[in-house]
Amino acid sequence: MRERQWSKTRKRLEQDLLCEALRGRVRYFATRYRGAHDQTGRVCIVVDGKEILNMPYETEFKIWLEADNRKVDGRPPAGMSLQDLDNEVAAEFMQNGVLGPWQLHDALDEFFVSGIEESLQSLNPLVRMLAILDRRVGKRTLVKLKSTIEKQPAWLQYFYQLRFESEGL
Repeated sequence: MRERQWSKTRKRLEQDLLCEALRGRVRYFATRYRGAHDQTGRVCIVVDGKEILNMPYETEFKIWLEADNRKVDGRPPAGMSLQDLDNEVAAEFMQNGVLGPWQLHDALDEFFVSGIEESLQSLNPLVRMLAILDRRVGKRTLVKLKSTIEKQPAWLQYFYQLRFESEGL
């Protein structure tokens, strides 16, 4: 993950890339608790003043614990590496809307270097969320995407609906 200044990233997401219909309604929030022994924090997405997607740092520990619970005799299941096991658990958590801030940072890395069509088709649901809110996605594309909403994780369906409703679709 490359380092980025959060204030510039936030401005880019909320002002430069966010569709006109959602400007001022969707906000991205990040904080670090510097007084904490491990300087943890969280990232969240707020819509109309309500926290919709909360990504606390402790998600990483939940993933590690779940991965540890799936080990057999202290080892990953046969045919899996530790990294594969961690990735599998993280993907399952993401499908259920249990996300960590590093996952948003990874999604931003992918989103900022990919085209909008590529982002809409990304395997990463967070990249698809960023894309569906993007001003570069027009109404014709939205109409085509409407039939794919049921295939999205439940938490992501909210953002698809938000965009569709904001555009009167």
